[in-house]
Amino acid sequence: MIEGKGLGNKKINRVNISLTNKYNGKLNKLATSCGLKPTTLACLLVERFLDNPALVEELQNEYGVHLAYRVIPVKHFNSKDVSYILNGERDVF
Repeated sequence: MIEGKGLGNKKINRVNISLTNKYNGKLNKLATSCGLKPTTLACLLVERFLDNPALVEELQNEYGVHLAYRVIPVKHFNSKDVSYILNGERDVF
């Protein structure tokens, strides 16, 4: 089966993270207050972060990403979707 073909909006990629007890407690409390499962909330937080060009830029500035590997978040017109372009791929436009 071709990846993504016929799956609709089903999530097929797993990412496991390890949280400290402090952040696990925060995640659980926020998830409870929002009526969500902690894993659902964690997914939502990651998706919102990755679709926020300002936060992506801030993270790259904080960790001093080498210019060749820096991504440029491009927000699509009339959409919440954000794509990433590597710094050397600017000729795509």
